[in-house]
Amino acid sequence: MRAMRIGVIGVGAIGGPIAAALLHTRLPGEVIALGAGRSAEALRQGGLRVLGEQELQVAAPEHLGAALPKLEAPYDLLLLCTRTDGLEAALAGAAPLLAETGALVCIQNGLPEARAASIVGAARTLGGVVGWSSSLDRPGQFRVTSKGPLTLGSFAAAGEARLAQARLVLARAVPVRMTTNLPGARWSKLALNCAMSTIGTIAGLSLGQLAGNRLARLLALRVVGEAVVAAHRQGIRLEKVAGLDPAWVGERPGSSATDRLLRPVRHALIWAACQPHRKQRSGMLARLEAGRPAGQIDDLNGAVAAAAREQGGRAPLNERLTLLVHAIERGEERIGVHQLARVLEALVQ
Repeated sequence: MRAMRIGVIGVGAIGGPIAAALLHTRLPGEVIALGAGRSAEALRQGGLRVLGEQELQVAAPEHLGAALPKLEAPYDLLLLCTRTDGLEAALAGAAPLLAETGALVCIQNGLPEARAASIVGAARTLGGVVGWSSSLDRPGQFRVTSKGPLTLGSFAAAGEARLAQARLVLARAVPVRMTTNLPGARWSKLALNCAMSTIGTIAGLSLGQLAGNRLARLLALRVVGEAVVAAHRQGIRLEKVAGLDPAWVGERPGSSATDRLLRPVRHALIWAACQPHRKQRSGMLARLEAGRPAGQIDDLNGAVAAAAREQGGRAPLNERLTLLVHAIERGEERIGVHQLARVLEALVQ
């Protein structure tokens, strides 16, 4: 089999460990290139270092730039690991470099595949739902804080033939779980991200701290519940993520007596789901604390709110959280645990 040409676009908390593992296991003749944005020079000088249970240090590859370098021949596989709010900008230059028979894997949060498919085509679009957590200590240094698989699926039936090759490559970096229900996996992860990531952002909490806060857990149940309703109205069958079925965990609007009886169990499930990732802090929170826009909120809670509106309904908690993060970006609100009670109070007014 011909040696592959692989491009990793975005070398941050997710793309960094993947790129390091692929470079460490590079096959004879294989080309691995990185589009590393503002981190390119730091990687060129110091390489890539992964900390955690298994530590790894590799040199930067020959083909490295802020944007993905152009090679003598097209890429066979592109791994898109940028934040979702940078998807279109990242693919503007990279899409023309992808072979007609190649594939793009969106290893991102939110619902990126439809947007990517509009640029590279549905048949070349695959999706990877991340089941582990890691953070960026500094450019070129990444810290893996929990284990988990990458759930891999195709955006359209025409892309299924491209899954096998992508799986072989990605399995060198992380355990891969295959799915024929990519929308279900995407929406399940979205539901949990809308709760854990965003609630941690507005309150300034790690996942472990969120798990220990009753108001944060209650808010998480209701945020997940709104996402479950939006997914079900689209006919999406949710999949388990981190061992949890969001359809069972989420508390629907207008909770019934049964919901109230199950609430202690659901609180316990939220607590348990946070424990493997308890040291993790939201990337949006880190960006806000650094004085930068949070980004991605419109692709998380904003996407749930938009889907609900399209179906003639509303997701008021997800709407409010989206607006609140934007208000924090503008300096009109501040991060803190006081926001939990304020959001819940607004819900009942």
